[in-house]
Amino acid sequence: MNEVLLIINAILIGIILVTQIVSYPLLLVVKESNFRNYHTIYTKRISIVVLPLMLSELFITTYILIFDPNPNHVFAALMLLFIWLSTFFIQVPIHNIISKSKSTKLIKKLIISNWLRTSLWIIKFFFLISL
Repeated sequence: MNEVLLIINAILIGIILVTQIVSYPLLLVVKESNFRNYHTIYTKRISIVVLPLMLSELFITTYILIFDPNPNHVFAALMLLFIWLSTFFIQVPIHNIISKSKSTKLIKKLIISNWLRTSLWIIKFFFLISL
């Protein structure tokens, strides 16, 4: 089970790094006239890729935590909790606002705030691999 979790975590790191370094900065150069359409397509497509992986990571982490609640698994679960909190209380609200109208200020906030998730996924991966 831990191996599956590590594989999912590694895939999510790849996705979040591409998002952080490529996708989010590209939002800044999309013309305002095309932005709503581009953003709608982007969020739908990325959700199809990311949501099943994030849910799998959540279910596997919960399973491991229930059946082996040692401090290491609690720590990993807390990191995952912070990833989810960041996602749904920081990044998703920004996406909801910019889906209506392009805002350079909010896109920059999205890029900066997304480093939290990026860092947490990387830290969590190296923590889990060290166990």
